[in-house]
Amino acid sequence: MRFGFHLFMVDPDQHLDIARTADDCGWDSIQVADAPFFPEEISVPYPYTPDGTRFWPLDMPVLDPWVAITAMAVVTRRIRFLPSVLRLAIRQPLLEAKSLFSVAAISNDRVALGVGLAWMPEEFRWLGVDMKTRGARQDEAIQVIRLLMQGGMQEFHGKHFDFDRLTMAPVPAKRIPIYVGGTTTPALRRAARLGDGWVSVIHDIAAVEGLIAELNGFRREFGREHEPFDIMMHCPDATTIDDIRRLEEMGVTDLQVTPWSVPGILAEMGVGAIMQQQPPLAVKLEAIKRYAGQVIAKCS
Repeated sequence: MRFGFHLFMVDPDQHLDIARTADDCGWDSIQVADAPFFPEEISVPYPYTPDGTRFWPLDMPVLDPWVAITAMAVVTRRIRFLPSVLRLAIRQPLLEAKSLFSVAAISNDRVALGVGLAWMPEEFRWLGVDMKTRGARQDEAIQVIRLLMQGGMQEFHGKHFDFDRLTMAPVPAKRIPIYVGGTTTPALRRAARLGDGWVSVIHDIAAVEGLIAELNGFRREFGREHEPFDIMMHCPDATTIDDIRRLEEMGVTDLQVTPWSVPGILAEMGVGAIMQQQPPLAVKLEAIKRYAGQVIAKCS
């Protein structure tokens, strides 16, 4: 089992200290958020809280994910980074490929790509993108990034993205994994069809086995059941070594935790119940070290 955590709602001036500490303690990955802007009013409920409300202040600073990852990469040696998830459906894949490959070069290939559709109509409308085509756009964007990852002259002629022969450098020295996010059936199918793995939101342990069974069914459908595939889960009720081993037996490869959160939070309480806990930096650093010593060291 590999272990990582997410930096959503963490002050930007804490990122480097947290990254250095996690790198020294044996953590595998750090996830960062992607949020170009926050509308004052939204036209649909937020999908990851029980009552549909947003749990963060609208003036909360969120760094551009590529800037945040680059800054942390240059002060660390081994830990991996990924945006989780990048709203790829609202973005131009040629530009995202350039950012991704640049970060890979600077970090010595310690980067992965987590992608999601984006859920907010305002993002699509104000960025001039048709929300109705978001699934197809993301599918093509993943294909474009994978194509450019091969290096050399490439061309692509799809419905949403179209370009003649071009080349992009640098390209990564090794394949960058692309993890597809989401918990709906279409998201699971997309992860099984196009992803190198699946990254999910929070779930209690009891829900994990059914989700993975559904996901693996789609992998068999697409003839990919024997290919390497990572599953990144956040299970707040996985509080013991036995819990973690049980998840590993189910197929979870990466456990996302919040080491400074208070125990007893359940997935049904929503992601905000975890993310809103932001103790002082010193407390976070000590929690990162403690979890590494008490859990990660015993599961390696």
